[in-house]
Amino acid sequence: MLIWLLTMASCGETAIKKVDPIAHNESYDIWPDSIDLHDGVVLRAMSDSVMEVRVTGNVLDSITAGEILPGRMKFTSAHPLLDFLYRLEASIPSSGRYRPLTPYEIYLNPLQNDSATEVLRRRVKNGVILPLETHSASWPMINANAEWLMAASEWAVAHGDKQWEHFLHQTASTALATDNRMSRNPATGLYTGLPYYMAAGDGFLPEWMQPADVAAISTLGVNVAYAAAMTNIGQPADSLVSALKNLMWIPNMGYFSGMMYGIPTSQLPLQSTDNLAQSIAVISGILPEGIADAVIRKTPVGHNGVTLYHPQLPPARSEIKDEIPATLLQVARAVASARQGNEAAYSRAVGDLLAVEGKRLLGFRHRPPSFRSTFTTFILRGLLGIRFVRDGVFFTPYIPENLPGEKQITGLHYRKAILDIKINGTGKVISTFTIDDKPADPFIPGHLEGHHTIAITLAGAIADPGGVTLLDNQLLSPLPPVVTWSTPREASIQAGTLPATLPQHILTADETEYLQNGAGDGRLVYLNGVMVQEIFRDSYRLYDAKTPVVVQFTALVNSSLSSFSSTPYIYIPQGMNNLIYASELATTGTKVLEDKTLASKFVESNKFKNRNIRFDFNAPASGRYLVTVHYADGLGIVNGQRKLALRSLRVNGVESGVFFFTQRTSATATATGEKSSWKEMTAWSNILTVNLDKGENHLELRYFQPSPVYADPTSNVILIDLIKLIPID
Repeated sequence: MLIWLLTMASCGETAIKKVDPIAHNESYDIWPDSIDLHDGVVLRAMSDSVMEVRVTGNVLDSITAGEILPGRMKFTSAHPLLDFLYRLEASIPSSGRYRPLTPYEIYLNPLQNDSATEVLRRRVKNGVILPLETHSASWPMINANAEWLMAASEWAVAHGDKQWEHFLHQTASTALATDNRMSRNPATGLYTGLPYYMAAGDGFLPEWMQPADVAAISTLGVNVAYAAAMTNIGQPADSLVSALKNLMWIPNMGYFSGMMYGIPTSQLPLQSTDNLAQSIAVISGILPEGIADAVIRKTPVGHNGVTLYHPQLPPARSEIKDEIPATLLQVARAVASARQGNEAAYSRAVGDLLAVEGKRLLGFRHRPPSFRSTFTTFILRGLLGIRFVRDGVFFTPYIPENLPGEKQITGLHYRKAILDIKINGTGKVISTFTIDDKPADPFIPGHLEGHHTIAITLAGAIADPGGVTLLDNQLLSPLPPVVTWSTPREASIQAGTLPATLPQHILTADETEYLQNGAGDGRLVYLNGVMVQEIFRDSYRLYDAKTPVVVQFTALVNSSLSSFSSTPYIYIPQGMNNLIYASELATTGTKVLEDKTLASKFVESNKFKNRNIRFDFNAPASGRYLVTVHYADGLGIVNGQRKLALRSLRVNGVESGVFFFTQRTSATATATGEKSSWKEMTAWSNILTVNLDKGENHLELRYFQPSPVYADPTSNVILIDLIKLIPID
């Protein structure tokens, strides 16, 4: 749609100029020099250094962009809006510290992060990547290794720094060895742990999930970051990518599950995706072409672009709090769309990106953005299509149809070279590519030195414009059902309810009504991680199973929206629930518990007392067994720093995994309404899967302290009373 605008010519006479909008829909209009968010306020770039905030034509305020910082490139185009937004960003210094968004800033923009190596180095102590913490979760529930390695490895590939590569490989070896030992699910081949942004905002995980359940989750974000990092450092990632495709890809929806959760041997894929992780997967190139294309075409885009989760998880609006800002989501989506050559998705993402930046400026115009590489990333990764390899950098430029006109990038530093780049035309097909006025392949070798000019001409519109799935209304995932087992095989099922602690502003009245009263069209029944039937009643009777069965239910709406599951229930036939009492294995009693009767049921294990606890188990048959340990869950008071204790499990002389004993304080319990006294708090550890021989097996819980040490050895204390073994084969 063309619109005629009156503009004043330099001679003072009125001239008429025909201008195309960059993007137009019911939520916004984006022009080459302005953003109209349809709320009466217009942001207009008067130059590359001044933007006016106008209300009904009157200037309410202005935003000024400072000088571009030394060492950063300059950018000019036919779009004053884009020029201003880049200059505003390029005038803001780096924070100089490692923040939750730092890995994404470095990964997406490794060329203009002067402090990247210093910031990354400070996150490593004694060869170990320090875990990130939140007020409610810590390692191993949060896995920060993958994001650090993703960023550090991309910086290494971009810069070719031999000293950094040596440091990176040493750190990567330690991190991979630790996570392969402690944070990898052998049943799926996926790494466990949440990325920081999933644990930093308002809780979106079901209330039934205890710390051990959270520690067993394998997320798309962590595994995509690991796959990208392993590819960069030359580690084999094929098996990890295959696990992602086989277990987390949802073919009928055209997107990946955001996580696998539940009992480790029979996990369910969440039917909501993680759009940041999906975009990083496409950008990194780890996905097969067909899957990457489907991600861009089929993942729905709403009026405000992609959301972090789709369908949205009811309490999960953490992006509002900037744990993952909308600008990062949109620019990652734009770059991923460009990489796939999808014009429809790319042009839409450009409009969404500019619109969300406009909203950010209106709300926080005097505050530095939480993600500080938005437009640098868009220019380098999207418009220029830069892809780093060890011996150089490829250019796969793509200018969307809604951003025509010449663009110039000057002073771009790449290793020992300084590049001035001019690009004309639209589309992704290169008509001409010259280096210093000589025809060349779209590749700059890593050994190039000195000042060079690059000129790129693109051939215009592409034959296949691609496609994008648009949403009128953002979809909400239903609430997980609540299931009560009245007998070992008979259950009643009720609709889920919103947490009483949920802030009022998180959901609209219509959304609350939908969630509270929309129990769903039916319930899906999962046995051992496999969907077996859909039911339309509030009761369920399990068949007379002869072996243990894991049972879960999800709510289903419109035959497409499926919730988190109910609490996983393990049906154990009579005689197969093997309980070993700790009181039979070692001396009971502890000074931690003041109640002597209660203390007499628990065995305390620490660095000096009951350091290793051995026991024998006579297995009725050979095969796989689930093993978990019941412990007093109140040691957060004495273990305030890490809130974690660790024990390795050895079976017949071979290590079979590491138990996590996550501790919570009485304050946590009171806030959730779970328990009234920290003395009474108990929980089960994470579940390990072990192979046992028929007959006698020798097992041992061994005191375990990571090396190098970053957990307090004096607080590595557990109080245990039961060990459970369940055959699953």
